[in-house]
Amino acid sequence: MKKKKWILRILAAICVTAIVVSGVRLYRIYSDYNKSNHLYDDLSKKVTKTKAKSDQKSSEWYELCTVDFSQLQATNKEAIAWLYVENNETISYPIMYSGDNDKYLRTALDGSSAIAGSIFLEGDNTADFTDLHTLIYGHNMRNRSMFGSLREYKNDPDYYKDHQYFQVITPTKAYRYQIFAYSVVDPNADVYTVYKGDLGDEKYGTFLESLKKGSLRDTGVDVTANDRVVTLSTCTGQDDRFVVHGKLIATHDM
Repeated sequence: MKKKKWILRILAAICVTAIVVSGVRLYRIYSDYNKSNHLYDDLSKKVTKTKAKSDQKSSEWYELCTVDFSQLQATNKEAIAWLYVENNETISYPIMYSGDNDKYLRTALDGSSAIAGSIFLEGDNTADFTDLHTLIYGHNMRNRSMFGSLREYKNDPDYYKDHQYFQVITPTKAYRYQIFAYSVVDPNADVYTVYKGDLGDEKYGTFLESLKKGSLRDTGVDVTANDRVVTLSTCTGQDDRFVVHGKLIATHDM
């Protein structure tokens, strides 16, 4: 009986320890989430001006969100652009570029370590968004921060209707993209191919056709080898990735 009591006490102690350790881990995770949220919320308030919903219909697309790049790049020179998804209250972030795909995976804009990391440009892309196919990465956070709200495209059949456009804003130009496809893909899929060169390339056209055919939804938006495309990529919580593809439809000099 004494032996059984000791075994039960040991098992109870193990269970309590596991609960405490799990609690500490969860606390650290959510504290990290909150830290990142505050950092980017404060930054957005300082460097961006966003039109109120009541004024958006009477405004030009490039007036919906404006960015003070002198203040942004004073914080971090590697903040090369700003990503703004129209009608989305959560995706409005700086786009970081370090020339690799590691630095900003778990690093925030201010250089601090962060589970949420940053939104960042594919290292093989050029930083002026003139490549035929450009890739932008962000984490799929549980609290819908970073690229967490992208999952709504596949979870809500009506979401696409009011969320068809996103913008990439740079110090000199604003680019507007219309989403033509989105899908779940393997991490090693051809979608992660960076295309440079000239518009009209036949191989590039075939690549875009495959993106369109693989879409979870027929958006009715055509895409050809004469379109420049930006892909937003995030994880799914499994081993796959979720990607959203937009074609360039308008450019405005800032």
